[in-house]
Amino acid sequence: MTTYETTAVPGELTPPAPLDPQAVHQLARHALDVLTPAAIGAETEALGEAAGQLAIAISAFARLVETGPGDADEQLAEGEEVVERLRRASLHVHEHMAATVPAARLEARNAELIDSCLEEGLPVVGELAAELLLAGGRSTTVRLTHETAHQDVELEDGRARRVPAVGHLLVRDGLHELARVLAPLAQETGPRA
Repeated sequence: MTTYETTAVPGELTPPAPLDPQAVHQLARHALDVLTPAAIGAETEALGEAAGQLAIAISAFARLVETGPGDADEQLAEGEEVVERLRRASLHVHEHMAATVPAARLEARNAELIDSCLEEGLPVVGELAAELLLAGGRSTTVRLTHETAHQDVELEDGRARRVPAVGHLLVRDGLHELARVLAPLAQETGPRA
């Protein structure tokens, strides 16, 4: 196992400083040593899978920090690797939550998040209609609404389907990010007269 050395003092805030590529590389080696064993084996649990993906993400982050700003292709490749590994880790954490938290609690939490965002003045996606492009030139439109806490998908033919728990956790987080990104743009343009 690697030994990670730091100048940080427990309980004290460290002053701002640029990233130290060597220190980040040491952290990545330590993360690989500590987290990767949980992702090895046939009976790996969701949190173990998340741990492995986090270790790989930290390693990719170390390579990103070491990459010179003039190498756009390398910056893009390493940046995308970090984001993809974090996305995979997030998926496994969502799988863990869906498997361990009772469905009723997840449903209540979804509604609570919408209400708390609105109470805090944070934007929420109220309704979303999306055209899904499918293979073979086909497409279909789906609709999500805040009335069901975005848990039910309304299909073009009028049917409604419940999104599985893991999928809904991903949708919920995605919709919160979408609202966060789009709200400032809507505020910049203001309402139409």
